[in-house]
Amino acid sequence: MKNAPSCSHKFFHSRLSCIGIAVGAALALPAHAEQGESVSAEKMVIWGTKVSSNAESLLTEDMSLKQADHMSDLLRDVPGVDVGGTHSVNQRITIRGLSETELDIRLDGASQHANMFHHIGNLTLNPDILKSADIQVGNNSVMQSGLGGSVYFETKDARDLIAPGEVFGSRVYGGYASNDSQQGSLTLYGVLTEQVDTMVYGQYVSRGDFKNGHGEKTFGVAGDVFNVLGKLGYEISDTHRLELSYDIYRDSGDYSPRPDMSGGANTNLSKEQLLPTDYDRDTVTLNYQLRGDQHNGNVTLYHSQTEIIRDESVITSRWPANRLSKNSAKNQNLGANAQFQTNLTLGDFANTLTYGVDYIDRTSSSKYGGSQFMKESTISTAAYLEDKFVVSEQFYVTVGLRYDNYQRKAETGNKSFDELTWALAADWQLTKEWALFASSRSLFKGPELLESFIAYQDVAFLDQNIKAETGLNSQAGLRFDKQWDKHVFSANVSFFKTDIDDYIVEKHFYQSTPSSYLIYNLGDVEIKGFEASAFYSYAQFNSKLSYARSDAKNKTLGGPVPNGIGRSIDMGDSIALTLDYQADQIDSVFGWTSMVVLEEDNVFDGQPVKEGYNVHNFYAQWLPANVDGLSLTFGIDNIFDEFYTSHASRSGTARGYVLDDYEPGRNFKLSAAYQF
Repeated sequence: MKNAPSCSHKFFHSRLSCIGIAVGAALALPAHAEQGESVSAEKMVIWGTKVSSNAESLLTEDMSLKQADHMSDLLRDVPGVDVGGTHSVNQRITIRGLSETELDIRLDGASQHANMFHHIGNLTLNPDILKSADIQVGNNSVMQSGLGGSVYFETKDARDLIAPGEVFGSRVYGGYASNDSQQGSLTLYGVLTEQVDTMVYGQYVSRGDFKNGHGEKTFGVAGDVFNVLGKLGYEISDTHRLELSYDIYRDSGDYSPRPDMSGGANTNLSKEQLLPTDYDRDTVTLNYQLRGDQHNGNVTLYHSQTEIIRDESVITSRWPANRLSKNSAKNQNLGANAQFQTNLTLGDFANTLTYGVDYIDRTSSSKYGGSQFMKESTISTAAYLEDKFVVSEQFYVTVGLRYDNYQRKAETGNKSFDELTWALAADWQLTKEWALFASSRSLFKGPELLESFIAYQDVAFLDQNIKAETGLNSQAGLRFDKQWDKHVFSANVSFFKTDIDDYIVEKHFYQSTPSSYLIYNLGDVEIKGFEASAFYSYAQFNSKLSYARSDAKNKTLGGPVPNGIGRSIDMGDSIALTLDYQADQIDSVFGWTSMVVLEEDNVFDGQPVKEGYNVHNFYAQWLPANVDGLSLTFGIDNIFDEFYTSHASRSGTARGYVLDDYEPGRNFKLSAAYQF
């Protein structure tokens, strides 16, 4: 809620810390709560990220406790979600094994879709400035375009931060991590008039070469990240708002040639050579908000550009001759989307209509040695309508239709695809505590452009009989919520099955002359499994436990489903536990998180299994009641120095070398923030 400022340190209730209220309130909210029900928790947020997911029985509040500097710190314990990569240029979100190119990922409404390079990630996101992350595990609604689901990020603005009765505010933050990183940020925000508000945020992160769980120092990670976000908001009236934002992200360093692999793999393959690298993003958005009693909605116009620049002329080891120069690639998204919601009564029945359009012009280009190599694009246009039909107070049905048109204009040729898809869902509140839910959604996705930072577009081939990916995602589950005295318990379990017909893959023919790529339909794929979570709180104690499982198979050929980098898309079963205790007497909160991932043996012949692991973290935050605006946070990540690789990261073997992107070992974190 834009008009609901967060709580200030000046409003402590005796010794009860604001952070304690926020953690308790946020954890106590069921995941199926409507937007209006979460306002009380949002009002209490000082600085943190609200993470909500349809796969959990609650909302969770990061509250800056994790001191996140990589998206894995924020999202990895969400059931069904993993984030691969350890390098700053390698953040890869996966949902049920499907990668970010199969997901609908947005930042303040702007599509972050990119297909840059198989040795880096496609996302350049800063978790520190995020206000919220809304995750849909699986595509269950016509409002989404991704095969595997969506992640919608929203950044903070001035009205989220300004204290009641104040005009200006600021926040200074600094943090140190023993496993070789430091960060700091400065935020200035204010309400210039009753209608105009502004915010400027700047962050700097400096990273060294961290050590893994065996104490081995990695290679080619040291670099710097800058993020500057400026926002200007205009409250036209109580129901209308305009907001202009400009987000600048810069990542620079002498990085390893293959940032998705461990330091050992890089030195084996390319000796001790480092490449001067810049990985940048610029996102400009203009957003309009309608906040009425009967009608509400958003309209967003945006331009988002991601660019990588690498000097590969310094390489003396095995490397393609046409890349021995300073090279660059860009992915640009120019788009507009509008989504509105209308509440109306037809006869004796209440309806909530959601309707919108989405337009994205994606352009991919590259240069080698200063000369343009290729430029290609896709244009996606969609329109949708969804109706939530309230049959009774206990039962409602949601139906939706969506039309997609996808035009692919590439070096491999021009081709168009279109599809009418549908969604059907029902929710039945059996009793005050128990509820059943079920949904089905038909799927559609056209073939991707070839990754932009690779000089093979001129020798790539789109199979002449290529079909768009289609299919069906279905899930059903059970919810439970109960509160008695100071006890709160909620649970959620959902079983799903995702069928993807004509699954599209790329095959690299290394041995042919010249080497080439083929983009074709591999066959039909099935992914099935479940996510379950439970929450319990008593007084100042909160706990959450979740379990997620997904299994994928190639129904046409049998065996695993490839992930594009030589491994299967399967993730081992994951179990996550979070414990929090609010110590009112000392204005502090203490917490513990554990993540257990089981071994995954559905891999290709000749490749090792994806080994299981368990990681445990501790955190504590102190907000002294007698010092307004001060917070001190301490944490230990990977307490027991586990030596492991995320199942969403690069792993396996090639050319006789182990490629595993090993995660950082034990890491002590200490940070301080002062908000005034």
